[in-house]
Amino acid sequence: MNFIIFFTVLEYIVITYIFGLMYMLVGRKNSTYIQRNFGWTGYCVLGSIGVPYHELSHLITAVIFRHKINEVRLFRPVQGRTDGTLGYVNHSWNSKSVYQKIGNFFIGTAPMFFGAGLLFIVLRIAYPSAFVNIAEISEIPGSLVFAFRNMLMPENLFTVWTLIVLLITVFICPHMDMSWEDIKGSTSGAITLIIVAIILSFTTMLIPPDTIAQVQSVMNTFISYYAYALILGLIVSIIMVVFLGILSLIRGKGL
Repeated sequence: MNFIIFFTVLEYIVITYIFGLMYMLVGRKNSTYIQRNFGWTGYCVLGSIGVPYHELSHLITAVIFRHKINEVRLFRPVQGRTDGTLGYVNHSWNSKSVYQKIGNFFIGTAPMFFGAGLLFIVLRIAYPSAFVNIAEISEIPGSLVFAFRNMLMPENLFTVWTLIVLLITVFICPHMDMSWEDIKGSTSGAITLIIVAIILSFTTMLIPPDTIAQVQSVMNTFISYYAYALILGLIVSIIMVVFLGILSLIRGKGL
């Protein structure tokens, strides 16, 4: 018996929650500083792409997992001025369905996956050399160092793609965060997913070792790319917080 499925699922869940919490903390600071420096209008302008993308990721995932969509508001800047909510997706599910219950995890964490996915696709096109042989590096930290080192080479850094990546990270990444509602809603799904992963691990006795090794390689590569995109987006979000915080101090609005 091989627990590669269980450990990979657990690794994906842990990475998602850790980054989700960090994005949430950084995102709250970003929201505060943006409104402090540019007002509600500026906040809505900067959120005009990221918020609909965030809510759309919830919506698409909810449909995939066959949840009932009760109400959708992708972007509500006028009403949001009153309650502070720029968008939401209201959905319900059958608590007896394992598939739909697992869906709660993926629906709640969808902004992380969709945001990282978009960033990865653009980075893959913009900086192909940053991903050369990355799949051959077994450890995630090593693959991240390799990717960042290649992406930051002068011939890769000073291109129009750098501007495109920057725009994505400015408009999309600050909205890759998970709210407390997302975290609470996804927890039951995460627990169910872990239980299913443990059960599936028992079936590995029927799978040839070579096949298991190939599956493990693919999973490790996926998590490497996923973590790579999340780290890059978080770095840019933190830079935004620092910049906006300094601007707030200069304007005498404090931290």
